[in-house]
Amino acid sequence: MAVIKNVAIAGASGNIGPHVLKALLEANFNVTVLTRSQASKDYGAKVKVVEADFNSVNSLTAALENQDAVISTIGKSGSEKQRLLIDAAVTAGVYRFVPSEFGSCTTSPKVADLPFYSTLATVRNYLIEKAASSALTYSIVAPGCFMEYLLAFPAAIDFKNHSVAFIDGGNTRVSVTSLATFARAVAAVFDHSDETENRVVYVSEAILSQRQLLELARNVNPEIQWTIRDIKSADILKAGLDAIASGGDGLQAYGNILLATVFGEAYSSAYDTNDNSLLGVEVITEERLKALVADRLDQTVRPNTPN
Repeated sequence: MAVIKNVAIAGASGNIGPHVLKALLEANFNVTVLTRSQASKDYGAKVKVVEADFNSVNSLTAALENQDAVISTIGKSGSEKQRLLIDAAVTAGVYRFVPSEFGSCTTSPKVADLPFYSTLATVRNYLIEKAASSALTYSIVAPGCFMEYLLAFPAAIDFKNHSVAFIDGGNTRVSVTSLATFARAVAAVFDHSDETENRVVYVSEAILSQRQLLELARNVNPEIQWTIRDIKSADILKAGLDAIASGGDGLQAYGNILLATVFGEAYSSAYDTNDNSLLGVEVITEERLKALVADRLDQTVRPNTPN
């Protein structure tokens, strides 16, 4: 089995990177953070920080010297530049590359030509090609929808206004994983390098639907009256595509595209077959789910509570 000990992270200061950094340190990996400026953030004494030009393969190659693996947690705006990072990993002799492709149905052929997804597909295909012609290997880690995002996203279920718009009936099953569990799974991927080589690795802490979320909320507080309506994923997707075509609000447009594909009944967002056992991921209990939902309901009230 290939031994991975030295791991570099690109995008460690974003939304996902800090969780991965913490999990790698707790798993006793030697971690290097690739940054555009060393003065940007203090990552602690155990972390090596290397400044690199993300537009230069030579600069990135030098930064990746002696690294066994690279994980990219780069956000959407820099996603396509991962190809330079992949080139640098090949040149530097890196063994494993994990791209920034953490979602529900990103590898489905049904979304390959859609905005955002097409960029992920371009990077993924480039990575696969490089792996076929070099010593570089890859793992694409699919955690489904992040639990924190799902519970905070009003379009899935609006805890504040006690409303929900069921997409395609609200019964679409979606794999969900917390950021912390996902990050520990990434560390476990590096510990199981042979079993996770050159494939998609599926992580699923829970499988939920909109209707299940509403039922959990009703169990937590039966007195709340909910406003319910129905909407079709095809209409949401069209709204997103039309907005992009007309140069409208990009954030809202991409949000609609993600919403339609994650909760649309035509897409595969539930990982009934997964790698939980290999990676040491335990399924979350119903009581824990109720506690998370209760916390969201409580948060919608607290800001209005007098001091």
